[in-house]
Amino acid sequence: MRSPMLLGALCLIVAEALFAGVGALVKYLSDSLSQSQLVFFRNLFALVFLMPWLFRVGLSGLKTEQFGLHLLRSTSGLVGMYCFFYVLAHLPLAQAMMALLVAPFIVPIIAFFWLKERISQKSLMAIGLGFIGCAFVLRPESGGWNIYVLLALCCACFVAFTKCTIRKMSGSEPSGRIVFYFTGLATGVSLFPLLYNWQPMPDAAWPWLLLMGLMAAIGQLLMTKAFQLASPVRIGLLTYSSVLFAAFLGYWFWQEPVSAGLLAGTLLIIWAANLTIRQRWLW
Repeated sequence: MRSPMLLGALCLIVAEALFAGVGALVKYLSDSLSQSQLVFFRNLFALVFLMPWLFRVGLSGLKTEQFGLHLLRSTSGLVGMYCFFYVLAHLPLAQAMMALLVAPFIVPIIAFFWLKERISQKSLMAIGLGFIGCAFVLRPESGGWNIYVLLALCCACFVAFTKCTIRKMSGSEPSGRIVFYFTGLATGVSLFPLLYNWQPMPDAAWPWLLLMGLMAAIGQLLMTKAFQLASPVRIGLLTYSSVLFAAFLGYWFWQEPVSAGLLAGTLLIIWAANLTIRQRWLW
């Protein structure tokens, strides 16, 4: 009989490969579609995939006393998505994916001031190491810290704030309701930029948009299953495998170089993540 931890690890690795594939599709489609089109159809297709959940729980499953927090979570998540999709169009794929994974090091800072959660000394050290690793990864080989790098860091801040908002709601709101409210509100709000900035869409883009929605949905399901099978403490670091998949896809499709800074920064961030999760300097 296979180990649950092994199955969980395999599920998470496949999920991260799918998330890297979604990032690659966004980067590819950015040449022919606007950011408003990419964001809207990403949310719309995700909403379609959530319809079976709504049919199962009914309208009563949407009743909430935390609508303000849902609105706050949706706003931060949607702004972060716009930033991330824009960054994907202008930064190498692996750098953009790593920017998203810097968010866990920002979460404790926001949680300290907003949720009044204590930060241990080892966590503070991990945050510092994480930001140093981020500097290695995000600093382009030439051109310094340009606007796209700064937007990538802003994106990580929005993602971190979103995670803290979810944590604040987690005591009373089930995960399905949180995801549905975000997807529904994000689809409705992103419709207005879509209509304002509408441009003709090539027919060839539709299959890729559908594939992007399918990959995102399967990735979310596999990630959820992974953490049901095994503790995030044991397999959580496998989340960073998405950077390796993104580096491969970026090199294969766009000939993006795998720099020494990317490798060094990735190793440093993985070490910092291990320190954050296990509160140990080494394994």
